[in-house]
Amino acid sequence: MNYKHAYHAGNFADVVKHILLVQLLNQLGQKNKPFYVLDAYGGRGLYSLGSEEARKTGEAKGGIQALLKADIEKAPAAVKDYMEGIKQARFTYDKKVYPGSPWWIAHHVEKNPDAGVRGEAFEAKASEYDALNYQLHKLPIGIHHRNSFEGIAAVIPPKEKRGLIFLDPPYEQEHKDFTRLIDLLVHSYNKWPQGTYALWYPIKNMEAVELFYKKLKRTEMRRQLVCELNIYPNDIAVGLNGTGLLVINPPWQFDNHTREILRFLQPVLKVADAPDMSPDSATNVRWLVGE
Repeated sequence: MNYKHAYHAGNFADVVKHILLVQLLNQLGQKNKPFYVLDAYGGRGLYSLGSEEARKTGEAKGGIQALLKADIEKAPAAVKDYMEGIKQARFTYDKKVYPGSPWWIAHHVEKNPDAGVRGEAFEAKASEYDALNYQLHKLPIGIHHRNSFEGIAAVIPPKEKRGLIFLDPPYEQEHKDFTRLIDLLVHSYNKWPQGTYALWYPIKNMEAVELFYKKLKRTEMRRQLVCELNIYPNDIAVGLNGTGLLVINPPWQFDNHTREILRFLQPVLKVADAPDMSPDSATNVRWLVGE
């Protein structure tokens, strides 16, 4: 694997993805029952926005740094919770830190010690696993040097019976990766159909994304929700036009909460040199299958 997330940490896709993760965790926590949450592609727990990689791309300027400058007084609750999390991470570690998905899961568990939430993270790449284990070893999350394709099947269904499998893969070969990930989701769903699954995906090659939709529709998985935010129109060739999250079996009303979140974020994360996009054209929350 050649992909290094350090170049992209804190960009607009990270902001959207992690706020929606916070929303999912908050809604799963509303029921007074324990649940399990797994980050299947953990990466590092913490990223420095002062690193050579982050400074080289400057992508955080259009992501977390833009949101830090925004007025969030009227923001949805998940956005405010996310910003409180950023504040805590920077107070605890460093003012230039950006927390990855495993940290957000551990943070939720830490905030809700009596809720019976059990969190775990897998990371297959040895160097990233070592960093993840070192950074988060004191936090309430299990860290495992494990491949998601083997590991997910081994841990589901969890003893808690409820939970979330969060997948944030690197997509080095889009067409091939989309197909493999659908196979992984189908296999997991067949083993644990009650679980909630959230798969992040990039929007840059619409041919690949449209084929992804078609293949998903042909599966037996029900209640598939697509949540997308574009910062560039799809007909403009840039590195990353938008960010998507496919959620299977989302909690009740998650679609409406997501629409509110994305409509708030769209003007905050919009790019100055991009053509103007209305919230209706830039945000897309729709049921691919079911409702």
